[in-house]
Amino acid sequence: MIVKGRSLALVLLACAAGFAPGAARARGKETPGRGAVVLDGERVPVRWTDGDSFRILGGRFAGSAARLGGVNALETYGPVHRIAGLDGRALHALARKTATLAAGGEWSCTAAGDRDRYRRLLVHCPEAALALVRAGHAMVFSLDGPAGEELLAAQRDAQGARRGIWAGGVPPLVPTSLHSADEPDLGARGAYDRIADTRTGEAAARSHERRYRPCEEVCLGEGEGKACMTYVPYERRYRRKPACLR
Repeated sequence: MIVKGRSLALVLLACAAGFAPGAARARGKETPGRGAVVLDGERVPVRWTDGDSFRILGGRFAGSAARLGGVNALETYGPVHRIAGLDGRALHALARKTATLAAGGEWSCTAAGDRDRYRRLLVHCPEAALALVRAGHAMVFSLDGPAGEELLAAQRDAQGARRGIWAGGVPPLVPTSLHSADEPDLGARGAYDRIADTRTGEAAARSHERRYRPCEEVCLGEGEGKACMTYVPYERRYRRKPACLR
């Protein structure tokens, strides 16, 4: 069964609460993250790798990695996040469920051919973004201009209900990516950390000159307003993993 639009938002909320529909559960058990999207009018098979990215398995962009615009999901390579009262293990477990939730629907998406710094195709799947934010499995993440009010309203709803990543509290700022000053290929900008504002959805780059050690934790705020991320160099996230990922 394929569900779409607002109905799927209810499905995602049910999944997040542990009540996944039988068909979606069976599909997720057999082929985790496998699904389909309608990309520029063409139905193509995809494999979701986490809540904001997927690999395109057919059509004119076959073989490309794609990045969902407007939202950010937690990293799945290890327990690298802390948000208020939720520790790394709890958030990592939630992050690993997000790809299956995203694969539970067939989303309508568009792409203009633009790519990010990791060469991922930038795609816009508004209903997917809205459903994931409302379920508390992604946060609003606006790089260019103000975030859409519908997405922000969905995030406020998830925060008020303490769903998903907001179950332990709602810090005003959350680090979503870290870059050490000694990384290669930083370009003219130099080192920066990406910080998401959980009230406005703005995802700002904060420049710095710090050299992070592998497994060093970078934090913002205090108490329920505290959010942290652990630095792991890209080349060590899947091979030669440091102790904090094992």
